[in-house]
Amino acid sequence: MRYAGLALMACLAGCSLTSGTGGECVNDSQCGDDVCTRGGECLARSSVRAVRVNWTVDGAAASVTTCDAHRDLYLQFNGTDYGDTLRFEPVVCSQGSFFVDKLPKRYQRVELGIQGGTGTVLAIDPATAPTQFDLFQ
Repeated sequence: MRYAGLALMACLAGCSLTSGTGGECVNDSQCGDDVCTRGGECLARSSVRAVRVNWTVDGAAASVTTCDAHRDLYLQFNGTDYGDTLRFEPVVCSQGSFFVDKLPKRYQRVELGIQGGTGTVLAIDPATAPTQFDLFQ
């Protein structure tokens, strides 16, 4: 019995438990005909989209100079259900943009802010998907 328990634990540690829509994943090959989102879940290709978030700082292009006071930001995508979020941090301010290629469509809003602080929330345009922020304005 002891060996059966050890064998089960070894399998659970090394075996993939994902096989299709809704499962957890690391890459697309674990999702059958679906894709592995950046949040690590298998979803149909029709349920994901690419989103680019762009920002300026007080109206000027993001750069090492304009971002000097706040080098690290966070980005949080908010889903339709309370607590359904996907967060990226630190995001380097001077980049001026952030791209996510397989974001579930249920994420309809994005929050951009200073790491350790608060941020601004904007809707993701359902037709074009880019979102434009101007920090500190």
